[in-house]
Amino acid sequence: MPQDAFTLLHVCRELNEKFIGGKINKIIQYDEDRISFLIYTGKATEKLNICVNPSSPRIWIGETDYGVPLTALNFCMLLRKHLQNATIKDISLVDFDRIVKIDFLSGGEFFSSNIKTLYIELMGRYSNVILTEQDVVLGANRGINFLDNGVRPLITGKKYVYPPNKDKFLPKSEEFLSYIIDNQSLDVSNLLSKLQGVSTVTAKEIEKQYFLQNKKFSGKSFFEFVNNFLYNEKTSPCVIKKDQTPIDYLAMKYLSLDGEVQYFDSLLKAEDYYFSAKEKARQEKQIKERLLSIINGAINKSKKRLNAINQRRLDAQKCEENKKKGDLILTYVYKINRGDKTLDALDYESGKIIKIELNSDLSPSKNAEIYYKKYNKGKRTLVALEPQIKMATEELDYYLSVLEEIQLAENLEELKLIKEEFIESNLIKPQGRVIKKTSQKPYREYQIDGFTVKVGRNNKENDQISQDARQTDLWLHAKNYHSSHVIIESMGKEIPFFVIEKSAEICAYYSGGRNGGKVEVVYANKKFVKKPKGAKLGFCTYTNYQSIMVNPLNNIEFLKTH
Repeated sequence: MPQDAFTLLHVCRELNEKFIGGKINKIIQYDEDRISFLIYTGKATEKLNICVNPSSPRIWIGETDYGVPLTALNFCMLLRKHLQNATIKDISLVDFDRIVKIDFLSGGEFFSSNIKTLYIELMGRYSNVILTEQDVVLGANRGINFLDNGVRPLITGKKYVYPPNKDKFLPKSEEFLSYIIDNQSLDVSNLLSKLQGVSTVTAKEIEKQYFLQNKKFSGKSFFEFVNNFLYNEKTSPCVIKKDQTPIDYLAMKYLSLDGEVQYFDSLLKAEDYYFSAKEKARQEKQIKERLLSIINGAINKSKKRLNAINQRRLDAQKCEENKKKGDLILTYVYKINRGDKTLDALDYESGKIIKIELNSDLSPSKNAEIYYKKYNKGKRTLVALEPQIKMATEELDYYLSVLEEIQLAENLEELKLIKEEFIESNLIKPQGRVIKKTSQKPYREYQIDGFTVKVGRNNKENDQISQDARQTDLWLHAKNYHSSHVIIESMGKEIPFFVIEKSAEICAYYSGGRNGGKVEVVYANKKFVKKPKGAKLGFCTYTNYQSIMVNPLNNIEFLKTH
């Protein structure tokens, strides 16, 4: 993304047009990186936001949901002291660098007015916000900032100094023109690399457009072309996408960049769209990684529990051997002498001689009693383990279904719904009071040949749409896979096979078999689908069903556009 001086120049023009004469009503600093100004423009109150996080420094208009801190930070208090109720006099770009300058007209003692200037340096890891008066530093967001080993210190009470330009030229300067003329043998890309405030992406676009209009290079014509390109006020703000994912926002369409183009009324709107999508993608990744970490931990824990129970069952299943040994002791009691530690007896089932350990201090009947006690204990253990195995198996199956949900989730809203399910299932401890949110669209919904098809996005929604379905509606589920539950509303009509087939393909798409070739999907009237009492979310049983083999990838375009 070319967050360079060229882009910021147009952003500043739009901000200046919108906020000039605006009055500062409120100042909020959320953390070290983010500050917002609530500005009354005479028509409405709008929020001007500043972010100096090294990964995405920017200035924009729009709502934020960072949460207001309980205690104001020191720099926020300084801004409030000097800029509360101040009027915005001008917003501009400093020279041709990534520095936005906002001049405020603020009231001083005896109602006199003076100018305070806020410098917003959007320079990667050196990004900062500095408040000055008459070019003297009043305070900075990041305190003392020694850029480039102390060449440019920012100290309260000292004169504000611009960041060093590292031997680069301003576009309109005579030095840049002289450099071009003196170095006409160099590649255009090398010439542009000496230009201050121009990103590599913008430099490539300048080069491309210049040679589309000029067959040969001329130093003077190139100088004029660069300045016409950079300072032209005509814009066509847009966002460049690849596979529906925003990858760039621009003041105009760049011929050097490929991709789908979406145009906007203003660069500020294009910027907000781009960063909103970027933030949403970041949140999606963050939430998805956390949910996967939690559910994988729960799956591993559940597997260990089930393995431990199964091992106890295997041990308990040996109880029949104990009964056999007790029987053999009583059968061959005449062969046992006082003090014997073992008994060699013929196993009447296998026909082989087996060795039975004995307690030499006990009588044969007491030894047999010990084996009978072990047998009875094993039988009781097996009975007690059955519900535990059932519960552990259902728990593991539920966790695996949630894992599929996370992997199939397509957007931030679906991941948040799964997070709510985690809280309800005690997989995540709620932070503070839990407020249940009702989704505007609590499931996926499609229209197929006049029939409404509902598709659950998680186990909770699967239960809900199945519970709400009429007895004559059709219920679908991918066989042998965790999948969304699908309901075709019949409305008292016979459902055509075409609608069943397409709905089955959608069901298969939202299943664990999405990328595994053809999937078998079962379907039955809702009256034959039951949810056992106490069953986990998303679990049900079904009878009187039919099945169909479908390709889960047949309706990708349909799903994208609906």
